[in-house]
Amino acid sequence: MVGEAGHGSLRVLFTDLPVGLRCEGEIDLCTRHVLVQALAMAAERTRGDLYADLQGVDFVDVGGLRVLAEIAFGMAGDRRLVVRGLRPHAWRIAELCGWAEVLDSRSGKRIRQRDNN
Repeated sequence: MVGEAGHGSLRVLFTDLPVGLRCEGEIDLCTRHVLVQALAMAAERTRGDLYADLQGVDFVDVGGLRVLAEIAFGMAGDRRLVVRGLRPHAWRIAELCGWAEVLDSRSGKRIRQRDNN
């Protein structure tokens, strides 16, 4: 599926290999609903892991991080939300909220952070 969604300062591109999406811009109160809808649409397209490439995201607020965690924990079976490219400031927010372990691949949780490579 090739497609795109966006609102204001967030642009979401759907990807086929791996199945998921690539985000560009900012994830905040005004754009969070676009992320939720895009992740839901992408999740319907696969029975496997879902990938979210956030390398092009310049800013993500606490609510955006919460959305990622909620989506990850809501996935059925052994499916995971694999998050790539989360910026250092977002890691700091996760640490302050007590979510760093949930977002850290070493924790074994269902949401994972992978290197930008």
